[in-house]
Amino acid sequence: MSRTDITYFILGKKYGFNLKKMLDFVNESQYWDEERIYNYQLIKLKKLITHIYNSVPFYHNIMINIGMQPEDFREINDLKEFPVITKQTIRDNFKLFLADDFKKYNPIQRSTGGTTGIPFKYYNDVYSWALNWTTKIRTFSWVNYNFGKDKIAILKGGSMLRKGKYSLKTYIWNYINNSYTIPIMNLTDELMDFHFMNIKKKNIKYLRGYPSSIFTFATHLKNKSISYPMKGIFTTAEMLFPYQRKVIEHVFDTGIIDCYGCGDGMAGANQCEQKNKYHINIETCYMEILLPDNNQEAKPGEEGKIVTTSLYDYAMPFIRYDTGDMAIQGNGYCSCGKTLPLLDKIIGRESDLFVLANGRILNGLSIPFENWDDKIEKFQLIQEEPDFIILKLVPTLNFQEKDEKQIMDLLKHNAGNGIRVKIEKVKSLEQTSAGKFKYIISKVNK
Repeated sequence: MSRTDITYFILGKKYGFNLKKMLDFVNESQYWDEERIYNYQLIKLKKLITHIYNSVPFYHNIMINIGMQPEDFREINDLKEFPVITKQTIRDNFKLFLADDFKKYNPIQRSTGGTTGIPFKYYNDVYSWALNWTTKIRTFSWVNYNFGKDKIAILKGGSMLRKGKYSLKTYIWNYINNSYTIPIMNLTDELMDFHFMNIKKKNIKYLRGYPSSIFTFATHLKNKSISYPMKGIFTTAEMLFPYQRKVIEHVFDTGIIDCYGCGDGMAGANQCEQKNKYHINIETCYMEILLPDNNQEAKPGEEGKIVTTSLYDYAMPFIRYDTGDMAIQGNGYCSCGKTLPLLDKIIGRESDLFVLANGRILNGLSIPFENWDDKIEKFQLIQEEPDFIILKLVPTLNFQEKDEKQIMDLLKHNAGNGIRVKIEKVKSLEQTSAGKFKYIISKVNK
């Protein structure tokens, strides 16, 4: 029995399901045709709709108000009868979202700080969590990573590290994953040297973590003229910028698979070995890309918000949940041969949008700071007031006065008339308490 088989056995014993069988399922479903995907999701949605009508007070009331009985739900398009909900909707009606038979599904309490830093509590069914985890394992396998067998270094913080303390449960989980943890809250030069020494000593060839942290680690090695070939790198939880990808892939001599995940909506979409578009995990959720202003379905190439319905969360179901994340609707199939539907690009969160006093809406993540990747170590764009934007940046030794002028001209052009723009050169920028880094911050109520 291989270490991977032992890992699946341990997880199955703990949670009461066959993880190996679930993984076989998601490895098969990534090649389903459009009709089979539709029929699978429709069956799961019909079962979910019956459940929420009978057992979830919030949705029972919704269905009564819209005049829908469970048998009236005949096609996926009928989801449009339900309102789009937000985190605030859930906070205001928390107990009403809990099913009457809540404990039956072995719910796992989860939380996320989201974009506001305000904790958002929710529950995932243990089966839903496990199926979501198998889609991650599937993604890792796209670059030949064998879960439980291959060693992986994980740069952890916040939601990936929780409270930053190593409990017995954490040690067991690290053993099951065969992972080496690198806490990212204080990545000093000395600590990065120490962790790199251990990565070499343990012959670790896979890396996973926040883009900003892996970029910091890679930049440290680059500055010391060190390169270390890896077999695969997985980024998650933050935007991955082209300038970060360039440095990381150069230092570690391998491509990055960028991963999008939203545990509260059980949504996932991941790049494959082609490293361009994102394959949607159809097994765990039904995903919609909706235009922000009218909730109409976005067409291929259009930018919209990610709205998701989890297919296996019965303890606390979310129907048409606005994740707060933004993406560009995809179309067609990837050249890799997988038939999962696509997103063209993940483009941040709705909170990354600046609503300016002159009526313009600026997506701060669309500013091409990668053009100055050798001049800027890190940046942060802040909307202080409706007509005032500050760009804080950590310059490299290559940064010159002409670069500052070019950036200022670009910001003024994108912001438009009547918007004040200021550039501040600083020595460092802080992470959030979760260890993530926020590139775009709006202090203006939208």
